[in-house]
Amino acid sequence: MSLRANYFKLGVFVLGAVACAVAILLVVGSGRWFTDKLTFETYFNESVQGLDSGSAVKYRGEHLGRVTNISFTWARYEQDKPRSQRRQYVRVESEVEADLIGSVVESDPERLQQAIERGLRVRIAPVGITGTAYLEIDLVEGAPPPLAIDWTPQHLYIPSAPSSYNQ
Repeated sequence: MSLRANYFKLGVFVLGAVACAVAILLVVGSGRWFTDKLTFETYFNESVQGLDSGSAVKYRGEHLGRVTNISFTWARYEQDKPRSQRRQYVRVESEVEADLIGSVVESDPERLQQAIERGLRVRIAPVGITGTAYLEIDLVEGAPPPLAIDWTPQHLYIPSAPSSYNQ
C-alpha cells in the first residue's frame, strides 16, 4: 500500500514541476510573445552579405527588432515581368516592436514620410570584424533618393542608403 502512495506522490511532484516550468517560461517570455510587432521592408541595390534572418535592427544603436526575411524584390512584386525587365533589388523584411517605433508611424504616417524626406534611411552596418551585419535605421546627411520602384510595398517602406560596409 505504501508503494502505491509513493508512485502517487512522485506523479504529483512531476506534474507540479512541469506546471511550474511552463509558468516560468510564460512569465519570462511573455514580454516577447505578447508585444505588438510592426513589419517594414526596405530594398538594397547592393550585396547584403553578412545579413541573415535574425540579424538585429537598431535605431541609433538601440535594439528595435530583427530581420525576418531576405529575398529578391522580383520574387514578390515583379512576377508578371519578363526576367530581363526585373529589378535585381534585395528585399529585406524586418519586424520591430510597435511600442518603440510603430505607435508614431501608425498614428501619423505623414510623420514617417517627413522623416524619410529629412533623410531617414536603412543601412547595413558591420557588427565588428566577424563579417556579420545588422540593419541600422538613422537620419543620413545628404541621403540619396529612394530606389525607383513601380509597385506598392506590402508593408511599411523605409528607403535604404548605400552602406560604407560594402564599399
